[in-house]
Amino acid sequence: MTEAEKIIFDLKGYIVKPAVLSEDEVEELTSFVLRQRSDPGSLPPHERQLPGGVFERYIDHPAVMDVLLDVIDKDVEKIRLENIFLSCREGEESPWSPHAGGRTTNPNYAYNFHDGRIYAGMTRVVWELAEVKRDRGGTCFIPGSHKANYNIRQGFPEIDARDSGLWESYGCPPGSLVVFSEAVRHSADTWRNSDNPRIAIFCAYNHINVRHHKPTVSPEVLDSLTPEHRRFFNEVYHPQFARRAG
Repeated sequence: MTEAEKIIFDLKGYIVKPAVLSEDEVEELTSFVLRQRSDPGSLPPHERQLPGGVFERYIDHPAVMDVLLDVIDKDVEKIRLENIFLSCREGEESPWSPHAGGRTTNPNYAYNFHDGRIYAGMTRVVWELAEVKRDRGGTCFIPGSHKANYNIRQGFPEIDARDSGLWESYGCPPGSLVVFSEAVRHSADTWRNSDNPRIAIFCAYNHINVRHHKPTVSPEVLDSLTPEHRRFFNEVYHPQFARRAG
């Protein structure tokens, strides 16, 4: 990341990178994930689930790795992709459910700054495949809450209410990236953009030392990935155990 992007991520707990993908890339990826969703049987077994098929090349997209190498670990071998899913909504209600926020010893939710760099625990990467209008249904955040000293995770109505004045969202064109620390207090929101549905791919990246989600990617999908991409789904371990004695 640039120094300005690091400052923004550290200050707010999230960053938006607009229009990372070209129109052709957005069209191809959108068409594919909607086919996965509505007609998986028309695809071979190893492409019926994310990250199989077209999405594989986005696992380590340069724009993603630019951030993850600065906020999870500078060694790509220590970065895992442990959960991935498609969110597709149009007009229906989405439960307002604020969660996370504040300092914690839980390694998945912890946010630390030490020796000149960020350590963000689990980091969410969201591929926005359709336009998001500010305050019309994109993911919402309380900026800076990832470093709050008071425990706000217990839920306070005067803080967590959507109209409390503390929540912030974003607007971005199709093909944009939203990257946020799981430590920042955040919530889904009701989609209120009548011009297009919300089509977004959520990816949960984490350090190789810890795991938050149960593995859900099928063996067929994993076996179809290249070795470089399959290693993002390695089981949790400490890298020192992979070293040969002597």
